[in-house]
Amino acid sequence: MVVPKFIDSTLRSVVKEPEALVNNQVRELRYFLFSQHLADGFRICISILFPVLIFAHFGHFDIGLSISIGAVCLSVTDMPGPILHKRNAMMYCSALLFLVAVITGFASRYPLVMGIEVVLFGFFFSMFAVYGVRAGAVGGAALLVMILVMGKPVPESEVVRHAFLILSGAIWYLLLSLAFTRLWPYRAAQRALGECISEIAKFLQIKSEFYTINSDLQEAYRHLVAQQVVVSQKQDDVRELLFKTRQIIRDSSGTGRRLMLIFIDMLDLYEQVTIIYYDYDSIRGKYGHTGILDKIADIIRHMATELDNIGFAIQSNIRYKSTADLDAQLERLREKIISLSAHDQEDSHLVLGKILVNLRNLKHRVSEIIRYSYAESIEKERRTRDIGHSRFVSHQEYSFQIFKDNLTFGSSAFKHAVRVAVAALAGFMVAHIFDYGNHSYWILLTVVFILKPAYSLTKQRNVQRLTGTIVGGIIGALILIYIPDKRVLFFFLVFFMMGTYSFLRMNYILMVICVTPYMLIVFKFFGAGYIDILQERLIDTAIGCTLAFMASYLLFPNWESEQLEKNMIHVLKANMSYLQKLADSMSGKLVAPIEYRLARKDVYVASANLSVTFQRMLSEPKKRQRKNDKVYEFVVLNHILASNLATFASSDVLQKQAILYSAEELRPLYRSVNVLNQCLKKLDEQDGQPEYSGSVATPAENVQERLPLNPPDQQFMKEQLEFILRVCNDIYKLTGQIKG
Repeated sequence: MVVPKFIDSTLRSVVKEPEALVNNQVRELRYFLFSQHLADGFRICISILFPVLIFAHFGHFDIGLSISIGAVCLSVTDMPGPILHKRNAMMYCSALLFLVAVITGFASRYPLVMGIEVVLFGFFFSMFAVYGVRAGAVGGAALLVMILVMGKPVPESEVVRHAFLILSGAIWYLLLSLAFTRLWPYRAAQRALGECISEIAKFLQIKSEFYTINSDLQEAYRHLVAQQVVVSQKQDDVRELLFKTRQIIRDSSGTGRRLMLIFIDMLDLYEQVTIIYYDYDSIRGKYGHTGILDKIADIIRHMATELDNIGFAIQSNIRYKSTADLDAQLERLREKIISLSAHDQEDSHLVLGKILVNLRNLKHRVSEIIRYSYAESIEKERRTRDIGHSRFVSHQEYSFQIFKDNLTFGSSAFKHAVRVAVAALAGFMVAHIFDYGNHSYWILLTVVFILKPAYSLTKQRNVQRLTGTIVGGIIGALILIYIPDKRVLFFFLVFFMMGTYSFLRMNYILMVICVTPYMLIVFKFFGAGYIDILQERLIDTAIGCTLAFMASYLLFPNWESEQLEKNMIHVLKANMSYLQKLADSMSGKLVAPIEYRLARKDVYVASANLSVTFQRMLSEPKKRQRKNDKVYEFVVLNHILASNLATFASSDVLQKQAILYSAEELRPLYRSVNVLNQCLKKLDEQDGQPEYSGSVATPAENVQERLPLNPPDQQFMKEQLEFILRVCNDIYKLTGQIKG
């Protein structure tokens, strides 16, 4: 019997590390219980249940239901972010919901007019994605209210009244959301920051695998690159919340300032984690038999656990007092290194010393974050630290020119909008031609919210939607068969409702598993036969998934392989810019610290985008994939390059400001920049730049005397620059193989 690979790996992990598996599950559960996702689910449930229960009590259930529809639709736009952005988006969306509800209410009686509206609105509101994720959510909310109003038409005399009820539901949700934010203004930022620190802890945990003798280095790299994508996204979320929220920026002494300083130190800590890179094959061969690498791995794992505990404390808004004795572990590691050096004086153990320095720096950052997390006040000198926050966040424009410029088949947003319009029209026609139930609008819901800009995402959502609907249907049917008590059923209704809206942005398949029994129980309370409802939902889901899949595959498909070169170019440009900043600094030019930070951020973001593109490409048809092994090697090599640049930039050699370096010493660095430039020319000649030769400042220009490097630093610098050049040359060879 052949056991599927993912089942086999799961069984092995349970057998080998049952305690670790249980601990991981407990960890994920506790983070979820204090997460923003659960808080959002709770708020949405209140906004839905409260109007329905209140008006049902007074005999006006239909009014409460209409108000709840408005609340549900507006909740789609209530995404994490600055309160000003949330408020503006929800206000505009509320007006849009009213307008769409009126138009759809009158058009729903005329199939031809309704079909035209489906096409026009499907295209128009899908184009909102050109203005970013939040605007795209506003467009999604408008499509949702169109489908819900179309599915349950009201008499023409009631259309405007029904639209006003939907508007009142939207306003009710808007006020509720703003009230939660006013009462707990820092909670969203705390949760986001805690989650980000948790993901960095996972990144650090993966790093420990490189020092574990029996681990697979290639597998560790795969996990590391994938986790880097998650960390990059979480950091962007925190930046949006911290740097675009006026109350946090202006808070000079309280919670907001502490969160800001923790985030700054967290970025520095992440850099320290990133620069823990060495030639792992070499150090395994050299030190594997000594047991010292296992000690290093244990220390890194303990630091990851400590960091994870800090993240949970910040997320749950509690104080954390460290009980881990990391100093003692580091001291024992130092003694082990000294002992090893004493027994083998002929061989250099410089690499172990540098690992120890990195670990000490990492421990220092962890201690700083702990101190800030419960400090009553912030030191004056740190209070005035300029971080140039406005340069680290993106700023979205909302001019009509952007919309107009994207009305071309060269725009992925335009092609996606066309796919949505055509697929939605097909779903509308199927629902009217084949009369097999009263909820055929579910087809449109499935099409609109499963169809994504990229084929790989649509395929993934298709599988998740079908699987979740089947599993959720079985759960719902079993509950309704064996539990007749309505009070217990109401408990399950609230439970699955909470699950639906809590997992909405967190885990799509769990959301679908929850929403199916949730809907079945709702219709049970309405007196409908749940078997018929379940059958109809399965059919509608299957039809909607089929239409969405066909549209993504046949109508101007967006293949990730077509985006590959663009993302490779971005990564090369980012690393090249980072190299140039390093070379300029070493040649005597003044490079502000913020320029380093921006260059470092660009490298991380570009690497994350390339990793996402590569991962999605693997789910596309084989004929559309492109030299997977070579592309993966390209991703890993660029990660190694960025790690070594960060290692070198933070080394003691570069911290000696009085030292200027000759052109001969910096030649490998200049050659590295030019090699990456040749890579750009291979991908696109227009992206190539003039050859970089640097310009070494004179001591007079730098107002400092040139000091000689001591032999160990000289050797370290030479080895690092030569290694960076070798990595760049390997990237150049791979670029030619991928392009060819």
